[in-house]
Amino acid sequence: MKRFGYNKPVYNHIEDFDPSLQRLNTVNKLVSYCDSLYEEKMYSNNGVNFEETYSDITSSVVRKRFYHGYSLYGFSNNFMAMLVSQISIDGLSAIVIPDDILKYPYAACSQQSIIFMEILKQKGFLTRKVQFKGKNNGHFCFEVHYNYGWHFYDPDMEPDLSVLSAYNRPSIEFLSRHQDILLKAYHQYPTAQGLIMFPNYSDGAVNTFAAPKAIIFQQWSKFFSYTIWLIFLIAFILVRKKYLQLSQNYVRNNRIHISRAQPGTSPVYYPNYSA
Repeated sequence: MKRFGYNKPVYNHIEDFDPSLQRLNTVNKLVSYCDSLYEEKMYSNNGVNFEETYSDITSSVVRKRFYHGYSLYGFSNNFMAMLVSQISIDGLSAIVIPDDILKYPYAACSQQSIIFMEILKQKGFLTRKVQFKGKNNGHFCFEVHYNYGWHFYDPDMEPDLSVLSAYNRPSIEFLSRHQDILLKAYHQYPTAQGLIMFPNYSDGAVNTFAAPKAIIFQQWSKFFSYTIWLIFLIAFILVRKKYLQLSQNYVRNNRIHISRAQPGTSPVYYPNYSA
């Protein structure tokens, strides 16, 4: 059973999406695939810079691995998170566990960035999240540190790579100060969206998980979703055992005692006898 009241995101045939990459359904598989692409590039050009090249390869892979849309827990895979999100904080069911995100062909900006950052952290890169806050919306990206500086990546909104590459894949600090370059990179979106949202950003701590509290909640809720039936089973067994014990004690304490008949004589068997 899927999540109630949630419509599955549909591919718009505009984003850079490759359905064949759905076979890469764990972070380790994605890392191995990116490694193979880097080795091919290295064999053809021994002078490539590892950090820059590997980051760009991973960017391309993640962009093609997903199309935009929130992947959420439902009744079948984490009903505890689904229920809590429906009665309290809605975002608690938005998946942040990396290998669970990779079970879906679609992911939101934060989810795609989580996957990207996990791949790079396995390879020893320094990363940090970048959050944007607009009046009515927000956005989530990240930066990678190499060549003595931070470099901005946005796998979800897919900015124009040729524009970013022309400026050596600049940092978000550089882009926020040069809005003309920012708007060129995001030319496929309305101008107002870029001008309002992107200058209002905040950086996260280096090499920390993007959603530390959410992942702890989802790990525990997922555990209880798969094991809570054992708690009810054990409770049922204990209650039934107690009930049987009380029933036996009740029967034992309320037993009706019938006196045993004593042997004697009766005139029936001695018709000629009279007292």
